[in-house]
Amino acid sequence: MPQWTLFENDFHAIDAVLNDFLDRTNALSVHLVDRSGQLITSAGRTGDFDPTAFASLIAADFTANAELAQLLGEKSADAVVSEGKNRSVHSCMLAGRVIMSTVFDRRSTLGLVRFRAQRAVQALDVVFRGLFEKVGLGESTPNVLSSRAPEFAAEAGREVDALFGD
Repeated sequence: MPQWTLFENDFHAIDAVLNDFLDRTNALSVHLVDRSGQLITSAGRTGDFDPTAFASLIAADFTANAELAQLLGEKSADAVVSEGKNRSVHSCMLAGRVIMSTVFDRRSTLGLVRFRAQRAVQALDVVFRGLFEKVGLGESTPNVLSSRAPEFAAEAGREVDALFGD
């Protein structure tokens, strides 16, 4: 997968959208993760778990759910939700390459997070598509997930093993 970096003005635009999103949802944190499992940036409360492992697992979860959606006749997974007793995670794709993953607790609701995520994705989509054009990546291809699934699954498995010491 091609490498790319954020420009300063793009980072400030992204940061502003993420912080506004956190304010409007009361979510704990929001993370932008490259499809390859690399953490791009985070906002909010991020010190209570390993962000590198989180990013890798989020990308693996999204990839697995995209494959499951295809098995069920869907083109892709629009969003992936993991509901826990105390905290939940809502993840969605933007610009065809970036996963926005929101961690929230009882102070917020899935409906509010989904609604506000759609608005944040619209704003971030413009920034990331412009960024990808600047670095020569052009339009994204939505079905690239399928061709990288076995390679990504193997790497995600190694990351999980390393995380748990196996």
